[in-house]
Amino acid sequence: MTGNKNIHFLSAADRINYGDLLFPLIFKKIAEENGYTFNNYGIVRSNLSLFGALPTKSYKILLRTIKSESGKLIIGGGEVFFADWRTLYGFINPFYSKALKYKRIAALEKKIRFSKFYLCFNQVAIPFCPSKNELLNDKVKIYYNSVGGSLPYGKNKKEIENIKQALNNASLVSVRDKRTADELKKLNVNSKIVPDSAIIISSIFSKEEILENKTLDNKNLKNYIFLQLGINKGPNNLVQFALQIKKLSNELNMNVILCPIGKAPGHEDNIILKKLQLIESDFHYIEPKNIFDIMYLISNSSIYMGTSLHGLITAQSFNVPFVGLNEKLEKVNAYTTTWIGENYRSLSFEEIDKTLNIFYSWNFSRIAKKNQEQIKLVKENIFTILDD
Repeated sequence: MTGNKNIHFLSAADRINYGDLLFPLIFKKIAEENGYTFNNYGIVRSNLSLFGALPTKSYKILLRTIKSESGKLIIGGGEVFFADWRTLYGFINPFYSKALKYKRIAALEKKIRFSKFYLCFNQVAIPFCPSKNELLNDKVKIYYNSVGGSLPYGKNKKEIENIKQALNNASLVSVRDKRTADELKKLNVNSKIVPDSAIIISSIFSKEEILENKTLDNKNLKNYIFLQLGINKGPNNLVQFALQIKKLSNELNMNVILCPIGKAPGHEDNIILKKLQLIESDFHYIEPKNIFDIMYLISNSSIYMGTSLHGLITAQSFNVPFVGLNEKLEKVNAYTTTWIGENYRSLSFEEIDKTLNIFYSWNFSRIAKKNQEQIKLVKENIFTILDD
């Protein structure tokens, strides 16, 4: 292993969004077991430890620290290609997010770029794609840990050129699906396709550890569908959808549990799920108090249904049958077709009846084998980073 044992881990773990909170927990556990010092950063300073997450130091502290230290900067995964400062700060600060709905304020922000100045003193153009020049340290090694996200089309030529240069100067660019890798090829950036690191949570967190950390009373939590919807990703007709899910639950003889996975601005699953519960009172809405509540509910469900990629990956990790919802969500389809199979695409909200066949034909042994293969790939990728 490398002589320098200092890791700087940067991710979107400064907001209550289940998947984003998992990445530093996973990497920290493996890194510290192998003698590394783990430093966790987000866009802002945060402390979501009551929700089971790791506190984050701010991006400004990262810039100050990494300027004088070598070590490794790891971009920690998730939907990070190539979010801008305005978008990311909107996910963190609800007041800022609401203010941007006013055209004049949005226009002013576009002109003066307040968020960029406030969060990084205008030092870094793309938050999760910093160059060594922007970090003011050409000795730092930069790694991308099976990331995904929207590609930089629409940005100007100079920004795209800077992105290409930053990625090509990284020590490793690993992405979580074939679609992202193919798009990077168009930018002449080579990458390695590695499963999302969340797939290893079943080997990181035992069921006993999850039981110890959850807050839920599990007496009546048996034989249920775990259902999640993103606020801007749900059906147009919620009433019709509720009828379809009710029919499915009757046919499967299962209860329906509604549980939010994201609650940050722009991720408020709780809003749409509470509306759904008002439509169908037989559905049970559960408010998770920490990530272990979510993990417990998914890992003990009979089937997972939802728009969240990391809800789906959690189900996969614990070998629970899963059905992605909303066929328009490219990131979910890109991931499942890369790692499960071409037929594992999300259902449209008019296809809920297909869930019966999916459930009854689920090949547990095949998925379990794929899980072990993918867990191995993720761990190998992490150790490639640590050993470099």
